[in-house]
Amino acid sequence: MADTALEHIKMIVENWFLKEPLLFGIYCTHKLCAYRRMSVPFRVGKMRLEYNPDIVCELSLVMCEEYLKIEMLRILLKHPYQRLPSCANKIALSLASDITISDNYKTIVPLAKPADFNLSENLCFEEYYAKLLNDAQANITEISASIDFDDDGNPFINVDDLSEDVIKQMIAAYESSELWEENDEAAEIINGEIEKAQMSNNWGSIPCDMISIIEANMTIKLDYRKMLNMFRASVISTTRHLTRTRPNRRYNFDCMGSQYAFTTKLLIAVDVSGSISDTALQQFFSIINRFFKYGIESLDVLQFDCEMTGEIMSLKKARKKVKITGRGGTNFQIPMDYYETHQEYDGMIIFTDGYAPKPEQRRHFERILWVLTSRSEYDEAMQWIQDLNGSKATYIPS
Repeated sequence: MADTALEHIKMIVENWFLKEPLLFGIYCTHKLCAYRRMSVPFRVGKMRLEYNPDIVCELSLVMCEEYLKIEMLRILLKHPYQRLPSCANKIALSLASDITISDNYKTIVPLAKPADFNLSENLCFEEYYAKLLNDAQANITEISASIDFDDDGNPFINVDDLSEDVIKQMIAAYESSELWEENDEAAEIINGEIEKAQMSNNWGSIPCDMISIIEANMTIKLDYRKMLNMFRASVISTTRHLTRTRPNRRYNFDCMGSQYAFTTKLLIAVDVSGSISDTALQQFFSIINRFFKYGIESLDVLQFDCEMTGEIMSLKKARKKVKITGRGGTNFQIPMDYYETHQEYDGMIIFTDGYAPKPEQRRHFERILWVLTSRSEYDEAMQWIQDLNGSKATYIPS
């Protein structure tokens, strides 16, 4: 059976080498390991691709390839390595990942879909995860708490009123994400393969909608919590709710922990002038999408070059696609004046390469963060940014 399973995988990967360079590249970043004590054909995590030979050998070659492709897409979206909440619920993580993939990729694999849990379509991974815990009909938190293990270490769910099909689905979801953990090194390796696909413009059979999500989720090496920390006085909310998914600082899990929601209102100014490359713009919006992981509820995005281009975009979730307008010269006075005349904002973040004259300040600004596209541009721009009241700066590492 193991030989048959390996033969299936070998045939699929050899075909990918010729026709699916991105999938082949991602496959080669992980170590292939056989593991019979799981109820799913494949799972990924800890830079391993585990397969159950007994299940894989029973699959047709077409179905085996589709299951394997789903795991490659999961890696490309970095679900096993990034964007993982603290004390994450493994069942909800796996289901949110499946729903995100099925919402953007047509597959013959029976993945969970938004409609299965009465959820809306076109949400991001984090939103599906949160809604599965809070809004879905199935009580994921209760089911997760009921998981136990037999003498052989196999998981089972001890809930009387669940059907056998639901129990199998939940156990499979738990096993699928069992190896997931934050791993920045893995994310960098995956980003390297994505950049190869971007440079060659060869994405194989991956659909356009999925490509957009993959590109938007390319993580920039920035400390997002530190970036948002300068707005700390305004982002910490008095809105407190209790949760079992977070330990109590004094009594650990014996008592419910607390979570505080961010209620800040930030203005994001994006330099869309001709000196900004398409890659830099992609990085800018990747960072903006990342803010939603850290509790930011809404952002207003202003695009500018030598003038304000288009309307202000109010974002309440990560965007797969953003229409870029402008591409002219650069005038930092545009976002400065807008921020000055709209005092409802708690702070402003400006994404730019810094190539423009220093703006004038007509009043004392508080909490302005400049994000430069490289270290060299940061060093040059800091010569005048440090003269602006209330301004700090960082840069996107190469």
